[in-house]
Parts: sequence; C-alpha cells; structure tokens
Amino acid sequence: MTSTSNGLAIAAKGLHKAFGEKKVLDGIDLAVPQGTIFSLLGPNGAGKTTAVKILSTLIAADSGELHVGGHDLAAEPQAVRAAIGVTGQFSAVDGLITGEENML
Repeated sequence: MTSTSNGLAIAAKGLHKAFGEKKVLDGIDLAVPQGTIFSLLGPNGAGKTTAVKILSTLIAADSGELHVGGHDLAAEPQAVRAAIGVTGQFSAVDGLITGEENML
C-alpha cells in the first residue's frame, strides 16, 4: 500500500499500541485524503495523542500498516519526518505569534 498511489496523505490499517497491559489503540483504521483538513476528536484517554505520536514517528506502533505522505513509517521514518510538520495544541509562543505564524 502506498499512500500517494491511492490519494491518501495518511493511511493506517490495523494500528495497535499498548503500554504494558493497557491497550491504547486496538486496530485503528484511518484514511485521510491528500489536500483535506482532518480533525481527530475524542474524549480524554481515547488514544488521540498516542496516534499522533506514532504517525509523527515519535513512538513506534506495536503493529499495523502505516503510511504518511506516501512513506512507510517503519521503513522510511526520516522521509516521513521530512514530509510533515506537527505542532501541539499548546505552544510556548501561542500568545506571541498568530495562528498563521505558528503554522508557518
């Protein structure tokens, strides 16, 4: 599966992650088309932050087929990092710059 060939910016199939005995992500499938704006919403403890950390190569998934920007997360983590930009909800400079400046 390559994300660029099927028009997906993010493709996850069967994403699993556990911390010890606690399952955090239990078989998540996700398909985000290129050129879209995507929001990941859910209650506290739902696994949103864990999913973002995995998709941005900060932590490894336990299993799953994952592609970001057409790159396989397991095989090409450096290419994934070169293709994305990630900022958290709370930034140390939120009060100092505009939202547009933060994105740039």
